[in-house]
Amino acid sequence: MTNKPNTFVQLDPGHFHSALILKEPLEGVSPTIHIYSELDQLLLNHLNLVSGFNQRAENPTNWRLEVHTGPDSLSRLSKEKTGEAVIIAGHNRNKIKTILACLENGFHVLADKPWVIEAGDFPLLKKALKVAQKKNLVVMDIMTERFEVVSRLQRELGNSPEIMGPLLRTGKPALSLRSSHSLCKKVNGLQLRRPVSFFDISQQGEGLADVGIHLVDLSMWMLFPDKGISHENDVRIKSATRWPTILDLSQFQAATGLEKYPTSLDEYVEGDCLTYFGNNTVDFEINGLSIHVDTRWDFMAGPDGLDTYSAITRGEKARIEIRQNESTNFVAEIFVKPVASSMDDLHARLESKIMELGKSFESLGLIRLGEEFQLSIPKKLRTGHESHFGMITRQFLSHLRKETPIPDWEFDNHLSRYFITVEGVKMARGDS
Repeated sequence: MTNKPNTFVQLDPGHFHSALILKEPLEGVSPTIHIYSELDQLLLNHLNLVSGFNQRAENPTNWRLEVHTGPDSLSRLSKEKTGEAVIIAGHNRNKIKTILACLENGFHVLADKPWVIEAGDFPLLKKALKVAQKKNLVVMDIMTERFEVVSRLQRELGNSPEIMGPLLRTGKPALSLRSSHSLCKKVNGLQLRRPVSFFDISQQGEGLADVGIHLVDLSMWMLFPDKGISHENDVRIKSATRWPTILDLSQFQAATGLEKYPTSLDEYVEGDCLTYFGNNTVDFEINGLSIHVDTRWDFMAGPDGLDTYSAITRGEKARIEIRQNESTNFVAEIFVKPVASSMDDLHARLESKIMELGKSFESLGLIRLGEEFQLSIPKKLRTGHESHFGMITRQFLSHLRKETPIPDWEFDNHLSRYFITVEGVKMARGDS
């Protein structure tokens, strides 16, 4: 006798992350996916991506999409209940209201970031998490960056006192994170077309509220592993800034495929240029440790829109840095540099730690480069951003099937990461 397969529904897919949930076959999930959406370009983009997964030569998927088009998608889904778990991505402004409504109607929810982009909606996030707890429903935020091998290694090394010593509490931040994303990029080998709403910050959110949520989440996950962070007691936001990226019409055309600016963006357009407030910094403390987050949107950060990223953990004995830029050929690499110890002493301690990590990170190595070390990460450990959606979906299914419980600390940290992003945006704007 086989267990009944889990059933997924996709609601108003407004971001390509909706499709990435289905990029790989998912064991125990019904191949029939119901989609509720208006008949628009966003839906067609989604169907095109999923169709590509079904038709590829290597490891094709076998999804059967039943599309229900028309207005009031949420209302129709709530009445028809064609699945047990709802997948949500895009449409950031009203996303938390959609998540809350799905939970109140008894659906489990796997939702892409960001859940809230304005401080005024933070109470709805609290309510949604409480509804999920009360109804014993699984609700998960898609925090893919936790699956990056360099982030996992930085977390391991950064919590090794024999390598780092105490983390810095004066001077520079204990952790600095910076990411630059591309408005024009390729996904699964195809040119991505951004929806018009992406350039409306009232709908998409500023950079910190959107992609910045990953960096804020990593700061807690790396510095305080498996510990709950209370936004009311443990967090202090110190300062925040914002500035725009200016696009000309040709760049907007390349990013969207549209010939001209739509009237919906009139307030952001002057002459031939579009002002896009996608860049922010925020400085904050968690339990006395200072953290700096810098998130940016460039027209094209790297070749074909490859992202750039850096993360520096600073201890009294050493510093650990992830670099992903021209110097690393846009591949994320991890480097360790001594601060108050010799290269030879750090070498011995790193070798010992790498031997210990060998069980989880097979074939991990170490290279000495002048005044710093680089970890040699084998290709098999580099799973890639797009594959992380399958990993987190399988984690979601594990919770749904009651194979593994959701850690208790996730509830507090869910609130804390969004508290930092929305309050940071509010401070950067100078809102009272």
